[in-house]
Amino acid sequence: MNKIKDKDLIKLGFKKEFNTPVCDDEEKFYYFVYEINEHCLLISSDNLESKSDGGYYVEFYEIPDIRFTDLEDLNELVKLLKKASA
Repeated sequence: MNKIKDKDLIKLGFKKEFNTPVCDDEEKFYYFVYEINEHCLLISSDNLESKSDGGYYVEFYEIPDIRFTDLEDLNELVKLLKKASA
């Protein structure tokens, strides 16, 4: 299984999004998003969680039951979604 890294998400076209801390003691973090179309968005776990897990996971926004943790699977998913939305 190939873990998903920052560089993999960027290569696939994901955009890095930064959080806006609410208070001074809140740790800053970032995550990645990939918009297929106005109704379909992929979102990654954040960089803090990826450090503890050894890699990112990617989910459909608002459908957390479908999770991808393997780079090969994510590559295929993005390829299919691009094809279907073209």
